[in-house]
Amino acid sequence: MGEKKRRPITIYLDEDLFRELTSLSEKEGATSVSDFIVKIIKEKVSGVEKPIFDESLKSKIARIVQDEVNKHLQAVEKLRRQITELYEKVDALSATIEELKSKTPEISETRREKKKTGIERLKEERVVFESNLPKKLNRDAFFNYLRREGAVVIETSKERIAVDPEFWRDFENKLFEKANTNNEEDLKKILGDKGFMLFTKLRDDNQVIFDSSSRKWRNLINVAG
Repeated sequence: MGEKKRRPITIYLDEDLFRELTSLSEKEGATSVSDFIVKIIKEKVSGVEKPIFDESLKSKIARIVQDEVNKHLQAVEKLRRQITELYEKVDALSATIEELKSKTPEISETRREKKKTGIERLKEERVVFESNLPKKLNRDAFFNYLRREGAVVIETSKERIAVDPEFWRDFENKLFEKANTNNEEDLKKILGDKGFMLFTKLRDDNQVIFDSSSRKWRNLINVAG
């Protein structure tokens, strides 16, 4: 085939654009601006264009993309660890709850064993005054119970008093047999703190009276039957 026919094209460029084309043609190694323009036209027509990004730019973009992917992967891994730890804590908590459930009957039984009856508390306290009892307590039932269990229940004009039977026998012996004085300091030494407190309640209610002639205390105590 013979040489292809060529047709001239006239292009008018301003000075700035011409200088830029001249600079580009020199960088590309073109012999002239015209050859450089022809080369550009051929590349456009044939679909062969110079790559927009060079290899260094591609590598940089790839690194940026990979870094972002790694960040998301790290976040996912952190979330996975947190979920795993949460499941472990839930399992541990469930085990603790089950252990507590198994021990609850033992704890309840221990509490029942440690809970003392009214008569046991009276034996420790020696004397119980109705005025010191909780307001919600059924007092009639409480004193009836103590009396059935052998406690001495005294009725005064103001309140009922429950006394441990052993303490009561000792109190009677000290007050009605040994004591020969109405001096409070001497009586406190003879009767002790609890005994003197009981004595004061009885004396104020005229249930014990001092006989100055015999120098003995008379027993007028109203013991409930």
